[in-house]
Amino acid sequence: MRSAYDFTKHAAERSTHRVIPPMIAEIIIEYGESLDAGDGAVKYTLTKRSMSALRQVAGREIAKAIEAYRTRNAYVVAAGSRIITVAYGNRPLIH
Repeated sequence: MRSAYDFTKHAAERSTHRVIPPMIAEIIIEYGESLDAGDGAVKYTLTKRSMSALRQVAGREIAKAIEAYRTRNAYVVAAGSRIITVAYGNRPLIH
C-alpha cells in the first residue's frame, strides 16, 4: 500500500529511532489535532477527543493499540504531503 505522505530522510530516521512507525504517523495526521509549527509546517498530535473519533472509525482494539502514542505525547510535523519529523513531547501539545 502506497502512503499518501512522503517522509523526508530525517523523518524516516527519526521514525526508526523513536519507534513511531509510518502508519502511526499517518494516523496521527489524519485523526490528530493540529497546531501551527511555523514556516508553513503543521504539528499534529493525538488528544482524547481525536482518540474518540478514531475509536468510532477503527474500533476499540485499534484505538487501544494507538493509545500508547497519545499517552507518550507523540507528534508529527508535516508540510503539505511531506512528513518532516516525528517525536515524543515532554508534555501534551494541546491541553
